[in-house]
Amino acid sequence: MKAAIIHETGNEDVFRYEDVPDPEPRPRQVLLRIESASVNRGDLFRRDGSYGGGAAPSLPLIIGWDVAGTIVAVGSEVSTRQVGQRVVATLPHGGYAEMTAVNEAGTVPIPDGVSFDEAASIPIVFLTSWFSLRNVANLKQGETALIQSAGSGVGMAGIQIAKHMGCTVITTAGSQDKLDKARELGADHCINYTEADFLTETMSITDRAGVDVVLEAVGGEVLTKSIQALAMSGRAVTVGNTSRQPATVEPGLMLNRLLTLQGFSLAAQMSSGGVMQELQTILDLCAQGKLRTVIDRVFPLSEAGNAHRHLADRRSFGKVLLRP
Repeated sequence: MKAAIIHETGNEDVFRYEDVPDPEPRPRQVLLRIESASVNRGDLFRRDGSYGGGAAPSLPLIIGWDVAGTIVAVGSEVSTRQVGQRVVATLPHGGYAEMTAVNEAGTVPIPDGVSFDEAASIPIVFLTSWFSLRNVANLKQGETALIQSAGSGVGMAGIQIAKHMGCTVITTAGSQDKLDKARELGADHCINYTEADFLTETMSITDRAGVDVVLEAVGGEVLTKSIQALAMSGRAVTVGNTSRQPATVEPGLMLNRLLTLQGFSLAAQMSSGGVMQELQTILDLCAQGKLRTVIDRVFPLSEAGNAHRHLADRRSFGKVLLRP
């Protein structure tokens, strides 16, 4: 099979489109012919060697956490999946390829009406926003949520999930085009952070009260100001540090406003269980039209480097995909 593989870490040019041996499923695995693979911002850090999520995988490496495809073979102990079934899958690596072997427990059937591209774009970003807002922040109907970076996958998903939960949504982006798309997803208030200070604007929108919940993945000054934008008993959830900058947390502010700051890692949540059941719920909501994914651009698998450049340029809105 063909795969986009890295033999060393570095810039986008380290990808090699090569022939590699076809994977063979173990007893509790299925062999998946990949129809679409998601590109996540964490993939960029894996490629350049700066990803901090656990031990670094050995090289050569086929990157890729979430894919969608058709089962072409099943292991001897597989009982709930069958050849020919369409599934979406999460995996530790191996997504940038024509095929992959994945644990049966890491697959979810794709509902009718949901395409391979749509399914592949959902797991990492929607599950991250879903658990962060519902489980970690305990967002409640009628509250106000600030969803940072509307154009990111997590932002795109977070806007919709917060609206689905009956909340007022404030969001940020760096262009009017992205803000217009955020409004189409249901955002109530949109702030262009290149033209105005999002903290000042957020406090004005909320009549100086602040927001109940913030979801952000930028870190640095964005996280610092996000905490300052919280109302009494507000909760901030950070799911990344794409800026690679430190944040300043004011203990006095945290204490006086009874604020909560918590990190969330989907990988850690997966080890606790319940993730695939929630993914099925999200897929069903997408099939019903209550949530929808946004796909910015699809690249051929052979152009994995260009897909990474496109995502790094921050011009995309929603998801970037690879198609074998």
